[in-house]
Amino acid sequence: MSEATAFSMLAGMAEKSKAAAVALPEVESAQTHSTGLGFNLLGQRFVSSMEDVSELMRVPQVTRIPGVKNFVIGVSNVRGRLMTVIDLALFFGQASSLPRAQRRVLAIEDEENLLGFMIDDSFGMQHFPSDAFSEKAQEVPDMFTSFVQGSYHTAGLVWPVLSLASLSGDPRLENLAMAAQ
Repeated sequence: MSEATAFSMLAGMAEKSKAAAVALPEVESAQTHSTGLGFNLLGQRFVSSMEDVSELMRVPQVTRIPGVKNFVIGVSNVRGRLMTVIDLALFFGQASSLPRAQRRVLAIEDEENLLGFMIDDSFGMQHFPSDAFSEKAQEVPDMFTSFVQGSYHTAGLVWPVLSLASLSGDPRLENLAMAAQ
């Protein structure tokens, strides 16, 4: 077989392969996803943005502080930083039915403060298609609505997005001391 014949055979095979090839999907049709941390609070399922949460941890050992609001559990030393631990169930005016040892803490931080929000249970990281997001907060009790910024609807479940950043900016958390009698 001559080189010209071998080359023409290979060229013919390449043309047939190109003609039979299936095009790759367009980049624009690729689905984007959002990731959040799913959790339970007072029987309500929520998700918070991973950008809001710096850490998920067991309830740390806390030191109680006299004269603070009832939802302030105390302060804890977390890797050399003081973290104020807030019981979110009590913050919303209800007591959790779970023992403290089974609950978890979502830690959020900025340059100055480390704040821990005690939740009932963690569902771990949750991944949602971006098109599953709705700006409407559905199936959320009234006590949570001012902190919910939309929801994800996927697999027959609704995941309201609880903004820990807006929660940490609530005026009730600015001064944790009890009002003078």
